[in-house]
Amino acid sequence: MVDAIAVPGLSAFRRVALGEVDSTNSVTLDFARRGDPGNLWVTAARQLAGRGRRGRAWVSEAGNLYASLLLVDPAPVPAIGTLPLVAALAVHRALAPLFAGRAEVLEIKWPNDVLVAGRKVNGILLESERLADGRLAVVIGCGINVAHHPDDPAYPATDLQSCGIDAGIEPLFQALARAMAKALAEWDRAQGFAAIRAAWLAAARGLGERVAVNLAEGTLHGWFEGIDAEGYLTLRAEDGARHRISAGDLFFSTEGVPGT
Repeated sequence: MVDAIAVPGLSAFRRVALGEVDSTNSVTLDFARRGDPGNLWVTAARQLAGRGRRGRAWVSEAGNLYASLLLVDPAPVPAIGTLPLVAALAVHRALAPLFAGRAEVLEIKWPNDVLVAGRKVNGILLESERLADGRLAVVIGCGINVAHHPDDPAYPATDLQSCGIDAGIEPLFQALARAMAKALAEWDRAQGFAAIRAAWLAAARGLGERVAVNLAEGTLHGWFEGIDAEGYLTLRAEDGARHRISAGDLFFSTEGVPGT
């Protein structure tokens, strides 16, 4: 077991705070392999090999929040695919008080990017592994841009300081941990996904808009209808066909579509 301390106000969750690591997701999976029972947060001041979705590198200099949460057997396997939406909702809720009364719009871009005035302010990466003892370890990795952000024209980003918000990393982690615990309780091992879906849609950007989705096999163009009861993006293509999409990169009509 790992020497962890309780998260204040969240007795069911523990935390290990580290300095410099390869990635918080990798460290968290190591704890799972060593028998940790789950509900463990791992935070780090800096990542040397942070990872984003679809194998992308994640800029991880000191000054941002890097945190990963270990869940063990959190739901039946077919429902695990809805967890990215739970995580996105938790990050959105954690950040929302910081933007109260401000002009910037805080929205969720499918599946799990939180946008400030159309610019990405976070990164979420879920990874899972079947352990030797048969348990399923699921790690929710969350990075929030506090002091700096990557410069990538294809995926415009921002950070809280650039938005004029002075947010301490520790208070931000506490807000994230509380919001994640609440969202997971609402999700209730996927039994409560309908409520998560409704809250996610209320915060979503682009509903009803023309979009493009980059997939491994090509790009689909059409209208973003929403997400269905299993967490899939639903898109009505130009020929009227409806598509259910489990993973891909979403672009709005005002953006270019890299790779097309």
